[in-house]
Amino acid sequence: MSQYSLNPIIHTISNPAGMKVTVMDWGATLLSIKIPVPGEKEPREVLLGVKDPEKWSTQSCYFNATIGRYANRIAHSSFDVNGKHYVLSSNDKHCLHGGIDGFDKRRFTFIDVGENSLTLQLHSPDGDMGFPGNYDLTVTYTLNDDNSLSVHYLGKCDAQCPSCITNHAYFNLNGYNSSILNHTVEIKSDKILVLDEDSIPTGEVRDIKGSAFDFNTAKKVGLDFMNDAQMIPSRGYDHPYLIDGDLSTPFAKVTSDDGKLTLSVSSDYPATQFYTGNYVHAGDPIIARDDGKEYPNQAGLCLEPEYYPDAPHLPQFAAKNPLVGPDAPLSRTICYKFTTN
Repeated sequence: MSQYSLNPIIHTISNPAGMKVTVMDWGATLLSIKIPVPGEKEPREVLLGVKDPEKWSTQSCYFNATIGRYANRIAHSSFDVNGKHYVLSSNDKHCLHGGIDGFDKRRFTFIDVGENSLTLQLHSPDGDMGFPGNYDLTVTYTLNDDNSLSVHYLGKCDAQCPSCITNHAYFNLNGYNSSILNHTVEIKSDKILVLDEDSIPTGEVRDIKGSAFDFNTAKKVGLDFMNDAQMIPSRGYDHPYLIDGDLSTPFAKVTSDDGKLTLSVSSDYPATQFYTGNYVHAGDPIIARDDGKEYPNQAGLCLEPEYYPDAPHLPQFAAKNPLVGPDAPLSRTICYKFTTN
């Protein structure tokens, strides 16, 4: 993590509506998303973050970073591909977000900087964190005139390899250090993957209609918070919702406490992890950039489009979670769209 103390390269893109997006090379990380809200003097900052980009290593919550080679968890830090067993460098029982030195801790290279788009690349050599094959990732952020931010991932590997790339953006649409339990959330999904006590999918698909996990009808995040045994190990919502994977239709909407700002999220991934920031305050305190106070748990929420967690051990879902290989690149997109109300 000491590499974060090196001088980060930072670029900002903007659109005619006044929306601004700032990205740094370390972790191809979203440092800032600012949205003009009518009647407010300053644009709202909708992402959690530390004040000084050079001190990004003071947080260990993957704030707004590009996650890879495999987002979310791989059980027992190992998997088999084509009859060969691979052990991952996770320094833990289960591998989380690509391992102890995942893509969130790597210096990407800006290869294109435009007024409304930024493109970064990263090379991950064969054996990196235990994964097979030479892997090349291109991340492109495009800011559109309608206040939508498109994030495209293109991952190429010269060997077959499980890969899932996402962004771990922590959103708080209030624009200041506060709880997201009063945010209103809608998630168009009828099913989640059931998790064990280590947050590893058991293979069971659960119908959530009418349960605490059901957000098909928009409701406050805190309304049913912790009102299900599945939430106890994870201290809240931290579960994979199965979605249609249709870029043309948002699978989720989030609205600020005051109702003035809404975020819509769409993706062509088949699942999304809905996480309510249950461990933001679990480790060393993270000082918020806006008020200099510690971020509490539930200071931000994440909607992380992805393949299924632990997909290498869930062969029954293989069609939804393809391996990346010489003839099968990863090509996935996430779109965040902001509207004022």
